[in-house]
Amino acid sequence: MDFSLLFDPEYLPIIAATLVGFGLLAALLLVPVYRFLERERKVAKKWTPEALAERMQERQRTATNGTSDEADAQTTSDDAETPS
Repeated sequence: MDFSLLFDPEYLPIIAATLVGFGLLAALLLVPVYRFLERERKVAKKWTPEALAERMQERQRTATNGTSDEADAQTTSDDAETPS
């Protein structure tokens, strides 16, 4: 195979432009795909068993705290209404 055409000054700008164009086209097409996959990876982290367990524990804590706070508020309001 004769590689003399690759080094011919007449074809070098065409070869360089083709390589640069291919690189730009690849970036244009692959960067949005990469960004989409990164967003999906971050969302998927929220659905791991550990993350789900942590959210369930947080809900249980807030539910427990919420009911005890309501009970405390009810007791406090009952104490204020009852004459001593």
